[in-house]
Amino acid sequence: MMFEPNANKVTMLFPLLQDDGEPFSAGAWEWWLDSILTFGAYHELATRGTWRGNPERHRCVKIVTTDESEVERLEAFVREARDVFGQEAMYFEAVRVHFKLI
Repeated sequence: MMFEPNANKVTMLFPLLQDDGEPFSAGAWEWWLDSILTFGAYHELATRGTWRGNPERHRCVKIVTTDESEVERLEAFVREARDVFGQEAMYFEAVRVHFKLI
């Protein structure tokens, strides 16, 4: 059975610590939470990896949307988060998926 794509799944990584290992300010996380909630339902898990050989820990957030304009809004959110968190680059992935609530 072939499944036709009918939605986009967006995956975003948000660093848990600054590049110097210090926590981000409470204000940065308040902004993040206020912003992420505007997208509705999301799933979050903790991840770790490396960037340029340095270990990192992240909040991995996944959102599925059938609205193409939401993908653009999510990308704008990650661009703003890059500035709020003082990052050179941030992970953003959008892929077409077949989505169904069963």
